[in-house]
Amino acid sequence: MVRPDDALALQNEFRAQPFGVHSRALASLLSHMRAMPIEGKLCLVCTKPYETYAIARMTARRGIAPELVDNRVFTTLEEAEWEIFKLRWRALFGEPVTEDVF
Repeated sequence: MVRPDDALALQNEFRAQPFGVHSRALASLLSHMRAMPIEGKLCLVCTKPYETYAIARMTARRGIAPELVDNRVFTTLEEAEWEIFKLRWRALFGEPVTEDVF
């Protein structure tokens, strides 16, 4: 799916612009990440409207709220999205995001 040569460029692209229009390669990758099975999938929850966000794990059962996975709190949606991207990247590829992104 992602060639090793493209990995850093895709990571940099997402880090620079987590929202909006993305390249075809990044859009494809994000679609794949978002299409992963619901059960156990990581997501973001807004813990205080427009102020704080946290990481949670979804269940596939209706009426059961996602469970927070740790006590980290993000004060910007961009930082929360970046953290989810890194976690999903690791789940998908088995390796962490390159630390020298940017």
